[in-house]
Amino acid sequence: MSNFIKELHRKKVIRSLINAPRDKKIDNIQEVKTIGVICRLDNEQNWNILHHFAKVMENQGKKVYFIALLPKDQELGFVITHQNTYICRGKTDFNFWGLPSGDAIKPFVERSYDLLIDTIGEENFFAQYVALSTTASLKVVYATPTEDPSEVFDLIIRGDGAVDLKYFFNNVIEYLGMIHK
Repeated sequence: MSNFIKELHRKKVIRSLINAPRDKKIDNIQEVKTIGVICRLDNEQNWNILHHFAKVMENQGKKVYFIALLPKDQELGFVITHQNTYICRGKTDFNFWGLPSGDAIKPFVERSYDLLIDTIGEENFFAQYVALSTTASLKVVYATPTEDPSEVFDLIIRGDGAVDLKYFFNNVIEYLGMIHK
């Protein structure tokens, strides 16, 4: 019963954030200056892909910021080597309802992003909450054909199964590279 009530509360919170004002805009990847990435710290291999993406973008003059979910049943078994990474720990940074504390997400969501990318790869309350709490110009997500994240995200890249981060990042860069202004 408790989980059912928590889920209802979370849905209410999401509905209250959906219509928050923001300026939607799609830029060519070359015009993007700031990128926010929502991710999960579940294994070192994925972190290495995320970090490589950040380094490539930063070499092109872009600023990249991560907000990472560390699930409560996991310990961080590798080194985070990117200075603009904010970690929300499942054990300490969430309240009874499963909402991340303001202090945990505030440094990330108060920034202005040209592009926000959710790499979690499944419907996730944390990712939706963070995405809706930002005023990012363009919000991109990976989703399977059965998911419909269109209320939260502007661009949906569909695939079957778990997200392949290399493929996903390549698609984001390719699609935004096609935008001409």
